[in-house]
Amino acid sequence: MRDKEGGAGQDRYVDMRQLRKFVLYPLAALSGAYVLYIWLGPALTGARISLDRYSDLSPLVRQAREDSFTYGQAAAYGDSLAGKYAIWCVQNREEWNVTVDGDPGKRLNVSNYPAMPVYTGNKHQACVPMLLLLEKSGTDARVRVFFKEAL
Repeated sequence: MRDKEGGAGQDRYVDMRQLRKFVLYPLAALSGAYVLYIWLGPALTGARISLDRYSDLSPLVRQAREDSFTYGQAAAYGDSLAGKYAIWCVQNREEWNVTVDGDPGKRLNVSNYPAMPVYTGNKHQACVPMLLLLEKSGTDARVRVFFKEAL
């Protein structure tokens, strides 16, 4: 269409301000909502699993802190402490080199070793606190435990 002066009419052109307002901004908002939905689903699932694990472990951790068995007590009393929980600072470098507090004289025999996280630090570095279930002692002199959770 031509106006009275012979020029093209202004209604034929797209106003970029209106395009941004009615097309680009809603499209960006929908894209952001979709990304948030994709991210939020697994994040909420992970939070729920973590809360469930915490609620299952909290009575065990509380009991282990009340009992506070030491490695020496577990080695001395052996089978009488089987079924009790302990929280010890553990260094896990390999299956036959799992120690309490990095002391080579305090070795552990872990019955479910593949479930335990590996700690690759040297003996002068910090250890990781772990919740352990004391088990009946085996044939070797090490204290036998079942790994429950790294705290």
